[in-house]
Formats: sequence, structure tokens, C-alpha cells
Amino acid sequence: MNTEWRYAWSKPTVTGDLKTHVQDFYVEEQLGFEPDGRGEFCFVFIEKEGVNTDFLAKRLAQIAGIGPDKVTYSGVKDRHACTRQWFCLHVLNREPDFSTIQEAFREPESVRVIAQLRHSKKLRTGTHLANRFVIRLREINGDLDELEGRLHLIKQAGVPNYYGPQRFGINGNNLHNGKDFVLKGRQSRRKLSKTESFWLSAIRSWCFNEALSDQVENGMWMRLCDGDIAQFQHKDEQFRVKEVGALMHLSVMRGHISPVLPMISEGWEAGTGAQREQVMKHSLSDSAELVDALIAFDLSRDSRLARLVPMNMAWELLREREGSAQLIVEFSLTKGCFATSILREMIDFTDKSAEKYHENFDRQ
Repeated sequence: MNTEWRYAWSKPTVTGDLKTHVQDFYVEEQLGFEPDGRGEFCFVFIEKEGVNTDFLAKRLAQIAGIGPDKVTYSGVKDRHACTRQWFCLHVLNREPDFSTIQEAFREPESVRVIAQLRHSKKLRTGTHLANRFVIRLREINGDLDELEGRLHLIKQAGVPNYYGPQRFGINGNNLHNGKDFVLKGRQSRRKLSKTESFWLSAIRSWCFNEALSDQVENGMWMRLCDGDIAQFQHKDEQFRVKEVGALMHLSVMRGHISPVLPMISEGWEAGTGAQREQVMKHSLSDSAELVDALIAFDLSRDSRLARLVPMNMAWELLREREGSAQLIVEFSLTKGCFATSILREMIDFTDKSAEKYHENFDRQ
């Protein structure tokens, strides 16, 4: 299955290394609200390095003496990075002691509790507002003026809002397994396992990327058409476009409004305008059997912005005497968006953590 999707601003010629060190990729979850200090849920803000989110949740449950189903988190964070995120534990009338949590891990894994507060509501998947990234790219070689130009372009105009390679698994395993699973059809009405849900999500995301890639080629990814569903870039508010006037064109050019693409589900066609519907059907025509099988899983209606414009983007380019350079770039993205979608338009990077993906795989 294809995973080489089109670039909006041409493939970068400048090269560099990503995640040479774990600390080179920093992610901080932003809830968008403050725990209220009371209630039956214990919110724990944790900094971790080299640790899988789900694995850490199980260790928190173990230390607190509760079942794994009593621990929740809003989003999965990269294992090969320095990340800060919130976990929620349903514990009544006591405060778990996590002072010795590091003892549950071994070097180079690192876990540190930053804050521990009570809250009256459970933390659910997708609750957080955004993620803040600070990323250092090393061994940068090429035309640095070209790189500077790309940075300014991305800050102003954004990039295609592709699902990142993390969604598709190591070596695309989620895609390969997902395709077989979806084409086989649902065998019973039982609840899908976590792995099966990952596979289903991977196929649905692949369909989105395929459709978006074609719209990058024809320019529709950042252009509104009559009848489209549009969304404000940093809000969940959507509306149907009746007529594209001058003020709306201006909002699109400024990156404030973008079209959305419907995710594949029963009746997905109602989630866009007639022109975009036809383009999407053409994009997925070679995978019609897979699309029909996906629809049969009775998925909920959903959509996703076609364009991703980073918030509060800033950078520093460190030019070194030896000829190579380093880039430190900072930005925030709303939940569900991938930093790799920003980085791929910026630089032709090599992920230096790739060879570590199979380490301790049995622990994931």
C-alpha cells in the first residue's frame, strides 16, 4: 500500500538528523484547563523518556494498587522522546505515593512526577487541547537560505494535515494487518480488541491520506469550494460554505480557515461538497473494495482538517564552523496532529531512533 504522499512545497533538499538524542524531541501536553483540586480522580503530570505511554499507565496502576482500567490518559506520546503528559487514576480517599516510581524502570528509561492534583472529572481520550513541541535537528546540510524560506512558508501557509507514519505501525504493519482484517469483514458483534481498533484506524487514516495527497496535487487542500465543510484552524467549529466570497478567501489565505475531508464511514459524502466528493471518490476508486469493507464496520461520522497551520512557531538556526548546522524549532499543534507532517515539508530528515524501535518490544 502506498505511503509516499505528495509534498505541498516540493520535497526538501536540505538534509538533517532527527532524534539523535531523546532530548532532541520534546513534547508537552496542554490540557486547556486546570485540575480543580478536588474530586475522586488523581491527575498526575509526568515527564518520561524512553517509555511507552500504555506501559507507563500499567505501572502507575500497579504502584497505586488499582486495576489497569482505572488509569486513563488523553493521548499517546512518542516513546523515543522527552514527553510530558497527564495521567488520571480513579482512587478514592487516598493519595498514591509515586516517589519511588523510577525504581520500576531501568536506564536509559526515565520517569519523573511533575505534579499531582485532584480533579472532579475523568480524563478521557482526546481531552487535551494541544501539544507543544521543541525539536532539535542536527547535522543539517544544504542550502540554509532555502530552509529559512521553507520555515517562513510553513509558518504562514501550513502543510497538508497527513496522518504520520506512527499511525501505520513499524514497517507499515498496521496497514498490512488492517487490510486483511477489514477485507475479511466483521466476524461477530463483539467489541473490537485494542489491536483490531488500531488496524481499523490505520486503514481509515490511509484513505484520508490518499485522498488528501491528490488534493495537494490539484491545490484543493488549501482552497474552499461552494458546498464544502470548512473549519477554523484552531477551533472545532465547522460550517457549510454556501458561497466563497472575498473575505472568506482572505481568511483562507491567512491560514484561519481550511476545508475538512470526511473520514470514511456510512454516508461520508454528506460531509463535504459535491466537487470534493467526486475528487475523493476518484482518489479511492482503485481501493473501492477496501472502502466498502471499511464502511461495513459501522464507523462514526468524523472529519479532519485538510491543512495544518502550526501555532506559535519560532526557530533558531545554529550555523556551525564545520559546514553543518543545527535547527531548533518550536510550535504547538492541536490534538490529533503530527509533528512529522510539519517536519517532512521542512527538511529531508533521518530518524536516528528508528533502529531502536524493536528494543524491548515485548514490553510494549
